[in-house]
Amino acid sequence: MPVAFANAALIAVDWGTTRCRAMLLDGDGGVLAEADSADGIGSLGGAGHEDAFQALVANWPKLPAIMAGMVGSRQGWHEAAYVPVPTSPDALAGGLLSFQTSDHRPMAIVPGLVLRSEARDGDVIRGEETQLVGLMEEEPDFEGIAILPGTHSKWAAISNGQITTFQTFLTGEMFDLLARKSFLRHSVAEDADDIAGSPHFALAVKRTVAEGLPFLGAIFSVRVRQLLDGVSGDDNLAYLSGLVIGGEIAAARQIGLLDADRPIRIIGSRTLARSYHAAFQVAGHPADTRDGSALVRRGLVRLARANGLL
Repeated sequence: MPVAFANAALIAVDWGTTRCRAMLLDGDGGVLAEADSADGIGSLGGAGHEDAFQALVANWPKLPAIMAGMVGSRQGWHEAAYVPVPTSPDALAGGLLSFQTSDHRPMAIVPGLVLRSEARDGDVIRGEETQLVGLMEEEPDFEGIAILPGTHSKWAAISNGQITTFQTFLTGEMFDLLARKSFLRHSVAEDADDIAGSPHFALAVKRTVAEGLPFLGAIFSVRVRQLLDGVSGDDNLAYLSGLVIGGEIAAARQIGLLDADRPIRIIGSRTLARSYHAAFQVAGHPADTRDGSALVRRGLVRLARANGLL
């Protein structure tokens, strides 16, 4: 066992649909070692979670572990119930699902968030809540909107130390369906360099956010641009990306999640965060970006401390 592991105090796990990432942490939350596998919840088929976990951390000390993500879903290791919003990090910590492995290792799974509303059919978050807690730990006085781009993009309002409401947009999934499955696939490239820096991306955001072009009408123009103006597949891919992200921003503005007075934090991968940052610049809203992986760790440490695991 490496000497550095003598200070190890906790294993923190971000277990999603496609990947499982574990971090061995010291008492201050510092990373001593990391491990990663392709044993995502989607590939396990509802079984073998303990074996996958034990294989991933086999060379580490036998320590308590806290886990976030799809590991708490119905297809996960154990289903962790949703906590209703508004809620606080302490309330989330109180909702941790605790259990033990077959060799008596203490384990905990972070619950998701649920929103119930008479105005709409409700909403859920599973995994992103940990990044929100990490942001609130990093910026205790933050009052604004946190945006977590992805296949299912999440917008969450934070105020007075609580997550007060949130909204999911199927932006990433819609982009993939339109670009890969719809008739528009013949008008866009499979990939393109520097989508966020493309003037075609900026134009599309302007169309949907500033000019109010309806999204379902705007997306047909991807085909028209190729047909009438000979726009290349690369440029049209950037345009389509701008339309879906711009459509998301326009919708958030329409339902009151976005206004000029609310600070914005974009939490996510570098590529997606760059695209959203560029879109907000076009839309006239300043936004700062945060690294999603760092906030997962910070959030897990915060919840583990509140629950006595660390």
